[in-house]
Amino acid sequence: VCSVAIEGLGRRVLEKRIEGRGVHSERTFTFIRELLDRSNIEVSDLDALLFSNGPGSYTGLRIGAGAVKGLLFGRSIPLYIFPTLLSFTTAISAEGKNYSIHSVIDARRQHMYHQKTEVDIAGKMTIHDPAIAEISKLNKLIKPGDAVIGTGWERLEPEEREKITWLGSEAISARNLILSWRNKHLKSYFKQADPEQFEPEYLTMSQINNSENSG
Repeated sequence: VCSVAIEGLGRRVLEKRIEGRGVHSERTFTFIRELLDRSNIEVSDLDALLFSNGPGSYTGLRIGAGAVKGLLFGRSIPLYIFPTLLSFTTAISAEGKNYSIHSVIDARRQHMYHQKTEVDIAGKMTIHDPAIAEISKLNKLIKPGDAVIGTGWERLEPEEREKITWLGSEAISARNLILSWRNKHLKSYFKQADPEQFEPEYLTMSQINNSENSG
């Protein structure tokens, strides 16, 4: 998923988004330029830049990070990075009940990157640490009434599958970063970073191998 969004006056959000192989190299800079033009502003007019920092694929994150470094080079615009898995939680809202959101990214083999967020009836969030989880163990964590959001969810086979809310890659969007910035429970998870020095959290096969060896 390649997605770029911009929030303008009046909290109006514009977005350009596409899915597919090689889309980051083809579309990232084009999307940025189109949104700036539509908003009638330049990079120097931005108040801040938000970046989904992974985990994720090497290519997409590398190109995204390169775009950030290029846009902010020589400028005093602050950069804030945010965990990709946690951003998925803003794609769903179910007020008035207790439920859990399972954010997932396909890590291939028999594993997924996973983060659980519990939401109570008042909307308060309890956020668990992200981890690499075996699919067999993850199936047992997902309960009826929960929501699963991300990539690779079709590999999961929890009990009472029909009682679970499923959202795939269509729920992954740069708009989620803006919604997270607005969310009082999530905003503290944004970390300011040095545009020249920061490195995204790449998802590598060595991480999967280490997880298997330690498990």
